[in-house]
Amino acid sequence: MTPSDPDTMMTAMVRAQELTFDTGQRFTILTCDQQLYRVAVQVLWAHPDRFKDMCLRLGGMHALMSFVKAIGTLMAESKLSDILTEMFGGVQKMLSGKKFPQNVRALRLLAEKVLRSIITCGEFKTADDLMSALEERASQSKTVRVWVDVLIKPVFLMMSYVRAEREGDWLLHLATFRQMLPYYFAASHVHYARYGLYYLRTMEKLPPHVLSHFMKGEHVTRHIRGIWNGIWNDQFIESTFMRYGHGSGGIIGITLKEETLKVWALSRHLCCRIEHGLNEMEKGETSHTSQLYHKEEGKARIQADGKDRAGIRQKLEAYVDPLDSNEHPDGIVNIASGRVATPAVNVHDAVSIGETMLADFEKDLPSGFYNTISKKVTTMAVVGKSLQVGDAKAYDLNAIYARVIALLASDYDVDIKDVLSYELAPVPTSMFKKDGMRIAKGKSALKNSLQVEVSSRNAGDADVTVIDGSALLWTIHWPADGTVADYVTNVKKRVASYLVDSDVYLIFDRYDDYSIKSVTRDGRETGVSRTHRLSLTTKLPAQKVVLSNVENKKQLIRIICNDLTGDRLFHNRSTEKHKLVVTGEDPCPTEIKKEDISIRYDLETYHEEADIIIVQQALKCASEARRLAVVSDDTDVFVLLVHHYEEAKLKLPMKMESPSKGRAVVDIQRTVEKHRDIVKQLLPAHALSGCDTVACCFGVGKGSVVKCLRAGYKLNTIGNVDASFNDVIDQATAFMSACYGVKDAKDMSQTRLYVWGKKNGKGHTSTPNLSVLPPTREAFAENVKRAHYQAILWRILDTNDLPKLNPEDFGWKKDTSNKSLTPSAIPDGIKLAPDYIMAMIRCGCKSKNPCSSKKCSCVASHGSDCTIFCACYPIGCARVK
Repeated sequence: MTPSDPDTMMTAMVRAQELTFDTGQRFTILTCDQQLYRVAVQVLWAHPDRFKDMCLRLGGMHALMSFVKAIGTLMAESKLSDILTEMFGGVQKMLSGKKFPQNVRALRLLAEKVLRSIITCGEFKTADDLMSALEERASQSKTVRVWVDVLIKPVFLMMSYVRAEREGDWLLHLATFRQMLPYYFAASHVHYARYGLYYLRTMEKLPPHVLSHFMKGEHVTRHIRGIWNGIWNDQFIESTFMRYGHGSGGIIGITLKEETLKVWALSRHLCCRIEHGLNEMEKGETSHTSQLYHKEEGKARIQADGKDRAGIRQKLEAYVDPLDSNEHPDGIVNIASGRVATPAVNVHDAVSIGETMLADFEKDLPSGFYNTISKKVTTMAVVGKSLQVGDAKAYDLNAIYARVIALLASDYDVDIKDVLSYELAPVPTSMFKKDGMRIAKGKSALKNSLQVEVSSRNAGDADVTVIDGSALLWTIHWPADGTVADYVTNVKKRVASYLVDSDVYLIFDRYDDYSIKSVTRDGRETGVSRTHRLSLTTKLPAQKVVLSNVENKKQLIRIICNDLTGDRLFHNRSTEKHKLVVTGEDPCPTEIKKEDISIRYDLETYHEEADIIIVQQALKCASEARRLAVVSDDTDVFVLLVHHYEEAKLKLPMKMESPSKGRAVVDIQRTVEKHRDIVKQLLPAHALSGCDTVACCFGVGKGSVVKCLRAGYKLNTIGNVDASFNDVIDQATAFMSACYGVKDAKDMSQTRLYVWGKKNGKGHTSTPNLSVLPPTREAFAENVKRAHYQAILWRILDTNDLPKLNPEDFGWKKDTSNKSLTPSAIPDGIKLAPDYIMAMIRCGCKSKNPCSSKKCSCVASHGSDCTIFCACYPIGCARVK
């Protein structure tokens, strides 16, 4: 029988009583982990007279492990795990309650570093002073409330819980465990919530004789005499019998013979005592050896703690300060990405919700002991991974598709043509991943396959240079120990080097609210969200911290632009021969020529993308330049230059070079001449096949795009303001179908069916992944809208000629909490699968005669047939269809 079998547990309880009585002790104290504690309680309730002198204790170590898991559950998707991963291995196991006590140490060090910002700001004479300060901050921000209530306070509770055991403080143990209970309820750890409350109430009513011993600290165990080294009974077992069982003299993995196991288990403690005595004789020690210091006080541990603290601190410096309410919006913010959770998230109220659940549960006792403990706390993880599907939520992108595959393998009559006309997932997996839109990561392949390279020596010196300022910032020396002013000086030196031979047009990105590039910036998330207040005298943060965070980068660009336009000494030294035109966040650039500073109203633009502004200003300069250079590595800039060079019928030499020295120089003029047959179709093809604002299709690379363009497919309607959307869809469908290897297709769902057949044809032994299938016509149309909108912006460089367009009419939705635009995956009202698949019911019948009563959910639902998804299927239910 298994250890959790009631008969096994009752045998163990009887044997424990016999051993206790043999020693002359009336009361039996039995400690179990939660699984066995639950069974022991039920045995005790069944035989109250037989076990009236037995006191059941819930294993403290396992309770603490579950408490750590509760923290991990409530803090999911808060980037807690990312911070710990910087210095610790196996973090997911840590936060699931495993790897004890390493997880307690990791959380303690993290809490110390999170608290560092508040402790250094004020003087706290007592713990109450610190808690008052934390409460004041938590009242001002939901984000602070989450980190205070769900991380810092639980860590304090863990330390208090450990202290109670180390010092043998029974009252502190009970008081701390009482404060831990709401977290079990909030995190839906139902067994510890239910039986933890029972444990607390029974321990509060111990017999006077037992209580007197516990008050003396006799509820703890020790390996050796000493101070601050008491441990939980279940930890003592884990560190002795369980440890020895796995050790060199252990029994685990040696034999399964019952008699041998019995001899080992019953004699192991005697063998250990003999071994311990021999060791003492060898070392000349006595049996009165005691521990006078803790291993945490050792030099090696102190050094390890210092190293881990430094790593955690460095990671936190890149994130939003979780305790600084001034950096937080109204909602709960993800401290790494800076994104705000939806209003459905209520984890900031976790403790109060847990307290309410605890009170309601206890109010219904004893009759309601087995009442369902519902989940009432919504964490950031639940909202992030679930998607609304009709009236239900889908948590797995492949759940619906898996049903279809299983039905195809059965005798169920399935019309595959009809089924594949549905997306079969909450989002089109060919264009979206679980965490958002698929961003084309192979864009550079397009540039690499088309560019015509020239030697930098043969390219000639340009008399006008247009620079991608944002790309330039990454290549300039970053003074690690300097100030912002030091870096700005380095920027000016680099700009001055270009001004020696040519006029310079320096263009920086703009970052508008509700930008169509929001999804791309989120997709490029690098774990940097801490916003710094930068000025020329500020100590320069790390390069990644500044250039990977939108707010920090905006501040730096503003400082650079102001310094470039305001430094008279720089003007006199560097702009005597050539002019400098700086484009920042203002619509009109600023021109500097020695002591003359003017506004270039002729270059006014409201475009957000630096890519477009770069090409716009390059075309403006083409009429006055003999040779023109564009300093940028971006594929979008390359495509735009090639397109507009041909459209404007330019003849002047134009080169595109990288801001990093040593990379290839591209001759735009010769590139256009070489690929003139596809140049006019290149811009819309690049937009449709995946760019910064349009999803790419899984498996469709830029190489396939060029191949289809060479085959003669046209895309002249994409980006044409006057074209009807039906014509746009027709061209886009024909082109993308060709990229999938389907010619003359008029419907994307038809292409999807063809690819399915091809992937299941001869030579294929496995069912294709859903992501390799093209999107359905409805999902594809949403992506085409975005490509059409982007192509319009690319084609019409002058914003004065640009019609008023609303991105929400072109496949985007407003996210007001984050002031961003998110792509629409599937239009509202579109079914994701046929009704008979979505309506499938899965019963959980596992009895010997399954589905024989109305308790079966399939039977209760008007006699619906069971399916292969039901739990009764492996048993052999006759109702399975």
